[in-house]
Amino acid sequence: MFPPLIKIFTYLVELYMTSKSRINIVCSAHCEFGSNITVDDITYHVQTEDMGKKTCKIVSRIYRQGEVILTNKSDYAHLLKLKDAEGRVRSLMENQHKATIDNFLKESAVVGKGLTDYLEEIKEHLRKGSGRAALESVRRALEEFPSDLFLLSYDGYLTATVEKKPKDGVKMCSEAIARLESSVPFGSDFFYPLFYLNLGKAYLAADRKRDAIAAFEKGLRNDPENHDLLWELRKLGTRKQAPLPFLARSNPINKYIGILLHKIR
Repeated sequence: MFPPLIKIFTYLVELYMTSKSRINIVCSAHCEFGSNITVDDITYHVQTEDMGKKTCKIVSRIYRQGEVILTNKSDYAHLLKLKDAEGRVRSLMENQHKATIDNFLKESAVVGKGLTDYLEEIKEHLRKGSGRAALESVRRALEEFPSDLFLLSYDGYLTATVEKKPKDGVKMCSEAIARLESSVPFGSDFFYPLFYLNLGKAYLAADRKRDAIAAFEKGLRNDPENHDLLWELRKLGTRKQAPLPFLARSNPINKYIGILLHKIR
């Protein structure tokens, strides 16, 4: 075991012993705003973050059930040379946060079918086993939301399994993950389970079982209790042992050690 990993592991164990209820991860963002809004009985979470002076980016995202459905970005490098730069950045964040909410509410009032509607439609087709119908929904959605990474991932999975083009499908799923990591560097691991689920299924269509297992395992490192990923591994008859077998697989220490080991490898 690498020395840095030992130190991190020791810190996690000590933290776990002092408070078993949670492990606090410190956010490196300058500051943030968060709001919940409800449209047609559906609750959305709106989060605006300062990504730090290295990027000078303010990013606002709207989530529905953990999925990003809208992203709004702005640059504040020009403010750093001004007096009271910190206050100006905070004001810009607050204005962007409010504008993101206002624009979303306006669009929700006039747009018939939004991204979330398409995503729910796709999931419903998949639950019914209608891969072809799901692919048709994906392609229609991509005409309106061509840059959405969830749609790209679904498109890759369905291209591999429905259109029988596994090589293209694997490439598309892999591209969606790469773009997720580059566009949402902070907290992108929150969305990995679905992306690795689709990648693993594309690998299976390409008859690459070992790669599929690796993809499913990567997804589980971020969500150890993900039922879809667990089901895929059970069907394949394999499941890797937790890093610390004397603790539950869902234990926060096992989760974060798994993430650290993945990054080291």
